[in-house]
Amino acid sequence: MAAGSKESLLRTMDAIITELEQEGLINKYFRLSSQLKEVNGPYFFANLLLTFISDTHNALMEIAKLLDEEFVNFDALDQIAIKLKGSASCCIQAKNEIQHEFGRIHARLDAITQLEQQLILN
Repeated sequence: MAAGSKESLLRTMDAIITELEQEGLINKYFRLSSQLKEVNGPYFFANLLLTFISDTHNALMEIAKLLDEEFVNFDALDQIAIKLKGSASCCIQAKNEIQHEFGRIHARLDAITQLEQQLILN
């Protein structure tokens, strides 16, 4: 992503966040979290996003691995599903839904992370 002025980067990031809000992929707390960098330092939000992306990716990999086993460890699956979804009434369906939604949001979270990093450098 090409570097730009701080105002341009902020507008682009705001547009992505607004789009994600309109699609129901994030809520108002995401925008509030992005503002925490003003209190917690410029790297806070970018690090938070990177941690979320990594943790979600790892959890999805773990779910897929557990579901591929001959005897599924539903206790372990339940714990992962609770972390990601809040319940595990239908683990395979929940895994597919989470994976789909994460796929929809991942590229835009990466874009926001890159914009955050550029803002830090400006």
